[in-house]
Amino acid sequence: MTPDSLTEPTAAGQPMPRRPPGVPVEIAAVSQVFRRAQLETQALERIDLAVKPGEFVAVVGPSGCGKSTLLKIIAGLLAPSTGKVEIAGRLVSGPYTDLGIVFQSPVLLDWRTILDNVLVQIDLRGGNLAAYRDQARALLAKVGLAGFENQMPRELSGGMRQRTAIVRALIHEPPLLMMDEPFGALDALTREQMRIDLEKLWLERGQTTFFITHGISEAVALADRVIVMTPRPGRIERIIEIDLPRPRHKAVITSRRFTDYCEDITECFMRHGVIQY
Repeated sequence: MTPDSLTEPTAAGQPMPRRPPGVPVEIAAVSQVFRRAQLETQALERIDLAVKPGEFVAVVGPSGCGKSTLLKIIAGLLAPSTGKVEIAGRLVSGPYTDLGIVFQSPVLLDWRTILDNVLVQIDLRGGNLAAYRDQARALLAKVGLAGFENQMPRELSGGMRQRTAIVRALIHEPPLLMMDEPFGALDALTREQMRIDLEKLWLERGQTTFFITHGISEAVALADRVIVMTPRPGRIERIIEIDLPRPRHKAVITSRRFTDYCEDITECFMRHGVIQY
């Protein structure tokens, strides 16, 4: 068993065991400095954050403030210059495998069907493909892709491909989901439907979720807490608790309380000159 993994396949070809959803994440004094030749760039400055198991946290901030850098550090893809990250009480010292990641681009394999693109996650982890086939079909149906299992990625729209990427990230039931601008390249209508679908999946499965976005209203609509970042070097300007009922239907996202949260975050960015009228 790898030290960074909470669960592994019990034996080659066997289903991976089910786990309680969600894990705590502790980020302590994390800073990141990039050096190239004589140039030094500080991307992050002393990030401290404790995330509860099953919490949905959205990180919102301007371009270049270190949001994606923070995600890579949490996932163990980048070592911080200072500080540390612990997941479920274990120090992250290398790539952390017991998670799902969704990027802005779906990164599907062109030569595999939609169903096989989902199951590649199980294949790479040594799981039993047959045991997960029905689950993959059920998840695809939940995001509106029933009947498209045998299509190729090139035959689907951008939104459908991104739904496939989300299902692929969730198929192995990870306790931690990392999402880096997953809806950034989508049109407004598709983006809103994806937001609705993601909330439904999260409410059902309860994994700890980090969601990086530039969208203020998107962050408020999805998160339990919104982490507001300053321009580079990225620091946590504010942490805003979102006290809104779930699921967040039209009545919620058109309410005065929802608007107040969005205005509060907007004012944070105005103080830093990120938004100017």
